[in-house]
Amino acid sequence: MRLRKPVKIILTLLLIVILIVTAIFGFATYKKLSHSKTKEDQKEVVVNNNQIEQDKEELEAKKKAYEDCMKQPYKMDTLDEEFNALMDSYQGKSLAIYFTDVNNDYSYSLNPNKAYYSGCVTKIFLTIYLIEQARAGEIDLHQTLTYLPRDKKPFSDLMDKHSFYEEIPMTTLIDYYMTVSDNTAFFVIINKYGTAPINKYFKEKYNITLHFTDNHPFEANYTADLGNKSLIILNDLLQVDDEYTALVKKAMDNDSENGLNFDDMRFLHKYGEYDIYHNDIGIYDSENPYLVTILTHYAYDDYIGKISSINKELYTLYKKNLDSKEQYCESIMSEKTGG
Repeated sequence: MRLRKPVKIILTLLLIVILIVTAIFGFATYKKLSHSKTKEDQKEVVVNNNQIEQDKEELEAKKKAYEDCMKQPYKMDTLDEEFNALMDSYQGKSLAIYFTDVNNDYSYSLNPNKAYYSGCVTKIFLTIYLIEQARAGEIDLHQTLTYLPRDKKPFSDLMDKHSFYEEIPMTTLIDYYMTVSDNTAFFVIINKYGTAPINKYFKEKYNITLHFTDNHPFEANYTADLGNKSLIILNDLLQVDDEYTALVKKAMDNDSENGLNFDDMRFLHKYGEYDIYHNDIGIYDSENPYLVTILTHYAYDDYIGKISSINKELYTLYKKNLDSKEQYCESIMSEKTGG
């Protein structure tokens, strides 16, 4: 039976209405579910962000606890025993030694007050004086000094390339006498300023008695203790990031008679030699620096090899203590943050 046309139209419209209602209901349901899901996702994001922030704070707390611990002086329980045993093993070997771990505030020495002839290690005192005067605006290290015939001294390979009456920058002279211990470069400055102001300066500021004279700006009664004091002052000066620090570090980081270097380890150093005396003093320039003074009667022996061997043994104990400190600080870090 055929439906009449009006009925057919009505049924068609009714079907359309049903489809529209179903679509609207379905969309409303989807929106409701979607909104509910979005809220859940937002809650999860908040939870995740809170966890990330908590983890970040915990990590920062761990880092701070470790860094604070590493800044504190530390000595492992066996360090005194091991260092003293090492120093005892050098007894009777014509040596004087002074070792200082700067950050961990401990020192060990052998014959610290036994007199040695300094040789050129005392040139460090002139460098300290010049840097401090330059920073105070009292001396211009960029000025030139005239190289005069009276300044000429033996063992001056770099200055031998220059001519009398030549104008030479003070920074160049410092580099020469600190790098290869050029004596002429040293005396160009000594003859310009004299030794009396240097002696007075160190006595008044540091209570250090120097016996420099204009003809003999060295120490006949030099000691490992005096060497250590000069390195403490110099190391403090090198903490300032400026052109003077760069000048000194560049000059002291050299291979000229450097007995402190060993394997791939490098040290800022200054050596001095005269007759039977060969001395080497310097700084292990790192985040955990140490100062080392080694005075010897090894000038006619394998002084480079022997000094290098001594410094390597000192470094081994220093590193052992530093490793122990790092382990200790890691344990403190874990305790502070609950593992």
